[in-house]
Amino acid sequence: MKGITKTRNFSGRAWLAALLLATGAVAQAAPISSSLVITGSVTLDTANSVATTGGASQSATLKKVVGGTTTTGSFSGNPASISANPLAATLTDLGDGFGAHFSMGGSFAGSAMTSDALFADYLLNLVNNSLTETFTITFHASIANAVSASGADAFAQSDISLKTASNVELLFSDHRIDTLNTGPGNNFTQEGGGNSFSVTLAPGQSASFNALQRQRGGVFAAGSYGADLNAFLFVDSVVGTGGPQPVPLPGSLPLAVLALGALSLSHLRRR
Repeated sequence: MKGITKTRNFSGRAWLAALLLATGAVAQAAPISSSLVITGSVTLDTANSVATTGGASQSATLKKVVGGTTTTGSFSGNPASISANPLAATLTDLGDGFGAHFSMGGSFAGSAMTSDALFADYLLNLVNNSLTETFTITFHASIANAVSASGADAFAQSDISLKTASNVELLFSDHRIDTLNTGPGNNFTQEGGGNSFSVTLAPGQSASFNALQRQRGGVFAAGSYGADLNAFLFVDSVVGTGGPQPVPLPGSLPLAVLALGALSLSHLRRR
């Protein structure tokens, strides 16, 4: 009986291995081809981002996602105290990307309160190292932007703009409110370019994109102001065409697998 048991186990394993080979079962490939290199960063501009005055509040958090793992750098109050800056990486999976969250505000307490400026810079570089394959890469921008102001003299401005290396604007979100200067140029909400864009890279081609995120606000008389901008730019999809095709299995292989299975069953019956 022990001999029969061993023979059956071996035959089952052989049959399974042959069946997997015949059906072309392979390990799943990485979401982003190794021939396509996407690098980038998000950086708080600490040279031009300044601390608040008059007791106003402000904070920022930078974020990168690589392989599904999130890393952040943040500060509250003084931009120079940010915990990690810049955040840079090579993106490896769909959903990977970079982002920044700005928030600021204040209420008049007998003196002016301002958040003079917060700035973050994004950079994306793409290189197609394939000799044969063309890639179409789609990025998605998740953006939530809002401003508010009340009283005789308060304002808030919050925006982000993404451009190509040749300065062509692909998408933007621009919100402004000013209670003292109430003309159309000082009070508006503008969104442009949708929430996604695509680039196609032929073999050997490269491309780059940059974005600027900024925010400022203040209150100078009875009232308050606030601004909040949360943005995340990530790889939504990658489609490759024209690459090397898999070698087809020989037409006789499925017949050989069936014959192997029949032989195993016949052998078991004789035992």
